Amino acid sequence: MKPLKDIKKAVITHKTPDFDALASACAACALHGCDAVFTVTSFEGNVEDYFNEEDVTLPVIRLKEKDFDEIGRFDLLVITDCKLKERTAPLQWMLDRADNIILYDHHPSHGRDIEARETHIDETGSTVTIIIRRMKQTGFRPDKTLATLMILGLYEDTGLLSFSSTTQEDMTAAAFLLDCGAELEMVSEYVKRDMSKEQIFVMNELLVNMNVFHIQGASVGLSYATTDRYIGEIAVIAHRIMDMESMDALFIAVRAGERIVLVGRSRADEIDCSVVMERFGGGGHPSAASAIVKKMTLTECVDLLKIVISENIHPVRLAKDIMTYPVKTVPITGTFEMAMDLFMKYNLNMMPVVDNGGIPVGLISRRDILQGIKHGLKSEPVRSLMQIEFRSVEPDVPYYLAEEMMLSMNQKMLPVVRDGRLEGVITRTDLLRLMHEEITKLPRHYQTKQPQKLKNISSLVKNCLPDRVNRILADIGRLAEQMGLNAYLVGGVVRDILMQNTNMDIDIVVEGDAPALAKRFAAMKKAKVSEHFKFKTAVVIFKDGFRVDFATSRTEYYTNPASAPEVENASIRNDLYRRDFSINAMAMKLTGDDFGLLLDFFGGQKDIVDKKIRVLHSLSFVDDPSRCLRGVRFAVRYGFAIGPHTEKLLKHAVSLKLLERVVGQRMYLELKYILSEDSFVEALLMMKKYDMLKFFHDNMAIDDFKLDRFAVLKKINGWYSFQFEDKLELWISRFCILFADLSRPEMKRLASRFEITGRLYDELAEAFYKFKHAVWQVKRLKDVKASAITDIFDGMKTEAVTAAVAVLGQEYEWLLKEYLTVYRFVAPSVDGNDLKAMGIPPSGVYGEILKEIKRAKLDHEISSKEEELTLAKKIAGERGIKF
Repeated sequence: MKPLKDIKKAVITHKTPDFDALASACAACALHGCDAVFTVTSFEGNVEDYFNEEDVTLPVIRLKEKDFDEIGRFDLLVITDCKLKERTAPLQWMLDRADNIILYDHHPSHGRDIEARETHIDETGSTVTIIIRRMKQTGFRPDKTLATLMILGLYEDTGLLSFSSTTQEDMTAAAFLLDCGAELEMVSEYVKRDMSKEQIFVMNELLVNMNVFHIQGASVGLSYATTDRYIGEIAVIAHRIMDMESMDALFIAVRAGERIVLVGRSRADEIDCSVVMERFGGGGHPSAASAIVKKMTLTECVDLLKIVISENIHPVRLAKDIMTYPVKTVPITGTFEMAMDLFMKYNLNMMPVVDNGGIPVGLISRRDILQGIKHGLKSEPVRSLMQIEFRSVEPDVPYYLAEEMMLSMNQKMLPVVRDGRLEGVITRTDLLRLMHEEITKLPRHYQTKQPQKLKNISSLVKNCLPDRVNRILADIGRLAEQMGLNAYLVGGVVRDILMQNTNMDIDIVVEGDAPALAKRFAAMKKAKVSEHFKFKTAVVIFKDGFRVDFATSRTEYYTNPASAPEVENASIRNDLYRRDFSINAMAMKLTGDDFGLLLDFFGGQKDIVDKKIRVLHSLSFVDDPSRCLRGVRFAVRYGFAIGPHTEKLLKHAVSLKLLERVVGQRMYLELKYILSEDSFVEALLMMKKYDMLKFFHDNMAIDDFKLDRFAVLKKINGWYSFQFEDKLELWISRFCILFADLSRPEMKRLASRFEITGRLYDELAEAFYKFKHAVWQVKRLKDVKASAITDIFDGMKTEAVTAAVAVLGQEYEWLLKEYLTVYRFVAPSVDGNDLKAMGIPPSGVYGEILKEIKRAKLDHEISSKEEELTLAKKIAGERGIKF
């Protein structure tokens, strides 16, 4: 372990750590490469037993006050299982010495007073679960000792996966730890649910002192007890009493020595235990929370607890209380034109689509209908465009569940149904109105409370991108701020940062004059700049070829399906809205104090977690049908599924044959990109599933033979990459196999469809034709000689050679290996000077002679220079040359 003065990366947690606090701290220490976990206070009883009885090595340093002066500033301080400064006491001073703070906590985010550059707060059963989520994203796997400690924390905080706060992710987290070697038998040893004699005594006293109050229609139990010394697992007593008594909530106060332990448990959504405990310096979940109280008598504590509970219980508004009704609807048999008439007549922006029985089957927006009509689709049925991926609620569901659904699904309207039939809808306006009503009821100091900061990903950027790129982004941000502009890192690079992948395609969007910023930046870096006046874009190219693309934030309008868009300046939000999929429509701010702030207006983070490809609006594929191909490409690249609504829209675009309108070069490029993916076979099969292959060529097919050839090609390419340093353009060999059954005229038609001409056509067509000819020639060979194989393969692109051998089959692989490692390097020892010295006059015959010598040498008919010279004389004589 390093000396205290040299520790620059550390982890802390709350005082008196339980297993979840300690385990999450040790896990974060390993995940972020920290030097130590600091603690001062004692552990919970069972955690202390674990330390004393198990022979484990953990990076835990128990500090004493005299050690504090030895500790300097931290480059990184990670805090786990805690979001309140007071709960980190007596180590809260470390927060002021940290240049960067990362926070992990599984308690609700409200009430947090620790500012952090990166926060991971989610209401899971344990903090261990949240850290496992990050481990999976980064590919980190804990060793057996750490996995065992983590499963102790997970099982303790979820009550052996039985508490109501346990989530599905907690379950999968446990499975992950078992896969990492966690010893499950340790759980029964240290996470005990049986009560001790002391706990039973306290529980009996609590039952005797129990008072049940009815507040705002909720039954709340409140009790107290006293014990001479602290006993562990007081929360277990609360759980037992909740199981025994029929109450909506329970709060107990137990004096143990010089402190009072408060524990709250709730089954009712309108009773938030964490809010109550925050008044006493504690925290937790709405359903389970606790606090430690000092400098207060037990009577004072119970009296104050009763007041705080009364102040924080409010009757819950239900969906039926806030919904809008009656509702205007569109019948499923209606057309775009009919829907537009309804939107205009009632001045609406969104309506449910219902079947003949009044059951909602979809949602349709005014914007989508208007765009569809612009594309000439006024007679199309609304079912072709309606949003089918939506949620609905029953009238008696609490409003906050409805709100959560709308936010998680990015859903602008939520149908309220009873027995499947539509009774009303909840809109965002309804929720805003309710929010205003609730805020005005709060005390003034709550009304003026600053909103919680949004997610900042600057630390992720530092981990994913090289130092040089981080400096470039910082320089662009500072320069843009000096010019009074807002600059953002956008698109795929932001997606890959969140997925912890490296992406060096740096795209900058500027709210303002992007070329002006690019020119200033290029001058500062002594780099070249190229400007595109029409689209207000520019590219800065460094001396080593590294480039940064700048674009002015803009919105696009499509006058016809698949047409070139008309462009106008717009905000960053509108710029992101014109993009293809939610995972590609995020940005990171580069200017001001908000450097690193993530902008995610359309749910891209959630879709990454859910592994889903989702378009931003229902006319996305109509505006640009090539997005159908990109959707397939991204799905196979990341192992994502195409979302149900997006899949429906894709199928509809295919049925309307919109891909026929995509310009040829775009089709060519999208196919090239797909064939360049490692999972290109899965992409081709997905394209076959959606009947998209026909848009490339009528005879384009994916059958078992081609799939087998692709498998052989993969094996060949693996061998090649092991043998040689040069990189093959794999898409070319895959292209050859994909279209292997096309004739020469059909290949010309395909090239015409792709609109490829000139050098590009010559290179691709030549590779394809030579590939086809090579397969035909090898099959015709009766005697497979080295010279014959070399004659066939010489002059071909290596990618065409590998494709030809893959089509020929595994029995011909030896030919490829011999040609690439031996045959192609064989050359005559004699040259033109030797032939001239022999008296053979210079002419085109030199080439013929040298070629014949090479063939004889390949077939081992000659082996020395003298024999080569003899053969040269013979060939010259046969040609009638006098010398």
